Amino acid sequence: MRIAVVDDTISEQKYVCECIERFFKEHQMKYELAVFSSGSEFLRRKDFGFDIALLDICMEGINGFETAQCIRHHNQECRLIFLTVSDDFAVRSYRVQAFDYFIKPYTYDQFAETMERCVKSLNIDASYIELKSSRMHVRVMCREILYADYHNHYVQIHTDSDIIRSKMYFDELETMLKDPRFLYCNRNCMVNMDRIKGIEKLGFLMENGEYVPIKKADHRAIRQAYADYVFKKMAGTDHG
Repeated sequence: MRIAVVDDTISEQKYVCECIERFFKEHQMKYELAVFSSGSEFLRRKDFGFDIALLDICMEGINGFETAQCIRHHNQECRLIFLTVSDDFAVRSYRVQAFDYFIKPYTYDQFAETMERCVKSLNIDASYIELKSSRMHVRVMCREILYADYHNHYVQIHTDSDIIRSKMYFDELETMLKDPRFLYCNRNCMVNMDRIKGIEKLGFLMENGEYVPIKKADHRAIRQAYADYVFKKMAGTDHG
């Protein structure tokens, strides 16, 4: 999740960043933060691909509303949250489809309540697993996992860009991936059903072109489990 903070007061920048850090740490979610000291600085970057933008309204030069208008012109999905010392601008904030409006000083509880709604409305999958690889603790976003298998006492997490290896038992990984999108399809092998491109007689074709075999003895049950998952997802029902 990408977040922008635009505020020309250093103390306010620091406070909102502390709130963001606390919220995402408490919710064990990954995020990317960019901080700007003015609307002009933000616009010079020409990057409007943020999921959330927290904007001070009263800034010298390009103010928060003008910054929001530029964001909205390029990005209809960004959640805009205004920060100000007055409620005089509340009505105007709706012209750019603001998600919320904080009157300074605001509490962390107020901030957290809005962020919970914001994250939920974005429907961003921020779940991850954390494991040890090459003496370092690594976080892997679940949505980035194609499949996982086991080789020479190492669990191997296959993603679009890398293979992450961790010395552990495969059943430990199964416990971590208690998620309906992951299907046990072969001995010591789990596949992310959201990343399957197609299904063949004895295996899954993944989005990156790799082929993951299905256990022959259970191929009918495995194929049916995948079909059921796809049906529920298309129907919009909760499969969690």
